[in-house]
Amino acid sequence: MLYLEVVWIHAPSPSGYRDAAFSVCVSGDVVYGVGFDELLGYGRQRYRIEAIASVSGRPVARWVDEKSFPVAALLSCATYGGRVYAFGTAHSFWTVLVFDRYLNLVARVDLERPRFTPFSAVAGDGYIYVAGAEVMPTGSTVLRVLKLSPDDLTVVDSYAPNLGPVDSGAYAVDYSRALKQVVVGGFDRVDGVSRWRIEYLTPNLKPIKVLRPDVRGSVTGLSAGADGATYAVGRIRVVRLSRDGEVERLVSSPPAVKVYAAQDYVPSLGANVAVAATDEVYVLDGKSLSVVDGTRITRGPQVASMMVGSMVADSEKIYVAATAVAGFSWGWIVAALRPKRRGIFRR
Repeated sequence: MLYLEVVWIHAPSPSGYRDAAFSVCVSGDVVYGVGFDELLGYGRQRYRIEAIASVSGRPVARWVDEKSFPVAALLSCATYGGRVYAFGTAHSFWTVLVFDRYLNLVARVDLERPRFTPFSAVAGDGYIYVAGAEVMPTGSTVLRVLKLSPDDLTVVDSYAPNLGPVDSGAYAVDYSRALKQVVVGGFDRVDGVSRWRIEYLTPNLKPIKVLRPDVRGSVTGLSAGADGATYAVGRIRVVRLSRDGEVERLVSSPPAVKVYAAQDYVPSLGANVAVAATDEVYVLDGKSLSVVDGTRITRGPQVASMMVGSMVADSEKIYVAATAVAGFSWGWIVAALRPKRRGIFRR
């Protein structure tokens, strides 16, 4: 049996107004958190990324945009080839940022078209895949997946389902090395009702399979496992999908927003998966989805709100980003948790 312990919590609150963290990614001994701050004043949001030492939780570096906007946030990040790729959206454009390990800016691209919100990103098959929602001229939204070259950030391939006037969007993407497929999770809205939508795509973004479980709302987090299974969460359901894309197991708790399943053997997790809900992180059995253990990552009056975004792990620890909310004050949380085996003696 496992139990979860909080190893460290990095909780900066730069502005005293609204500062929020969405996603984490990891490279070697550095964890990266992305989000925004309002250091320049209430309603003046800036892109923000922080680098944190994975062992100690101490800050290593940070980068903050010089400009502020009424709306601006880095929503997702991925690491590849010694670079950190961060994706964000502001009030009139979306952005791709490339950094070295210590957050020296290597490249920046701001794009006014398409009007795209990059909710999720992952490195796979030598490329960066970004999933989100594109706003059409009619005001409707379309699920969109982009395949980017990590060298020059050009769009190599692009995919959107042909759903006509039906709204859709994606909040999560992962690359399954076992299947050699891109898996995307989000929603479509038919007759005014949003339901889960999960798509399996080739590495060149050709559609393979669409799954629409009878679950209302949207997939908010998705992660591919080592055995070809895929795990999806969406606040009211946790689902394990077989390597053939069929629902194997569906449970109604915990009310998870984020999920992580290891594609390589992670000694700390074994065959389990990690999920994050408001205030808490849980380890679930990878087959039955029953709760193995869970722990709260905030204390006192604060509530750790889980926004959409990725969580990650290395060989020892799980990392998750959240936003600490106390009244009108928001603050960053990046937490490291270690699953440990229960026994007569603990070290």
